[in-house]
Amino acid sequence: MLIKLDNISKVYKMDGVEIKAIDSISLEIQTGEFIALIGTSGSGKSTLMHIIGLLDSPTDGLYLFEGNDVTKFKDKNLAKIRNEKIGFIFQAFNLLPKTSAFENVKLPSLYSNNKTRVEERAIDLLTKVGLSDRANNKPSQLSGGQQQRVAIARSLMNEPQIILADEPTGNLDTRSGKEILDLLANLNNEGKTVIIVTHDQEVANTAKRKIRISDGKIVEDTK
Repeated sequence: MLIKLDNISKVYKMDGVEIKAIDSISLEIQTGEFIALIGTSGSGKSTLMHIIGLLDSPTDGLYLFEGNDVTKFKDKNLAKIRNEKIGFIFQAFNLLPKTSAFENVKLPSLYSNNKTRVEERAIDLLTKVGLSDRANNKPSQLSGGQQQRVAIARSLMNEPQIILADEPTGNLDTRSGKEILDLLANLNNEGKTVIIVTHDQEVANTAKRKIRISDGKIVEDTK
C-alpha cells in the first residue's frame, strides 16, 4: 500500500473559532491508481491534497506513507519525501517568469541528490510533453496549455512515484485541458500514481476512481 490515512482531521483556528476543514477521513491509495478528488469550493478537497502531498500536516489521525508514520517526521524528512516521491502540478502553473522552459523543468534537480544527466533529462521531459522546440521560451512566450505542459515536465524531473494535480485544467480552454488530461492518463498508464483535485465532473471522469468530498468528509468513493 502506498498511502493510508486513518481518521485524519484538520482544524484551523480563525478569530478564535475552530473550523474543521477535514473531518475524520480514512482512505487507502494503492500504487498506480488514478484518482479524482471531487468537491465544491470549501469542501476540503485541496486541504486533503495538501496533507497527502505533505505540504500540510493533520491535526489528528495517522498518515502512513509506504508504511511509515509521517505524522512523526521532522520537516527535513518530509521535504525529502516531497522532493523524491511527489510531483506537484498547480492551476496557476507556478513557473518562474524570467526563466526559460528548460530552466524551469531543471529546477527540482537543485534539491535532489541525483545530479546525473540533469540537462539531458530536462530535454527528454520537454520532448515527452511535446515542447522540445520551446525549451528556450519564457512562460510569457507560451500559451496556457504549453505552460502547464512545462509544469508537468517539471513535476517529473526527480522521477516521482506520485503526481498531485490541483485543478490542472482550471485556467485552460477545453482543447488544452483535454491535452493535459491525456498527458496525465498516459503517465498513469506508465505506472505513476496520479491524483487530481477538481470541481469539474468531466475532468473527474478521466480518473479510474472518484472520491467525492463534502464538508470535510468522504461522501462517495467509486471505481
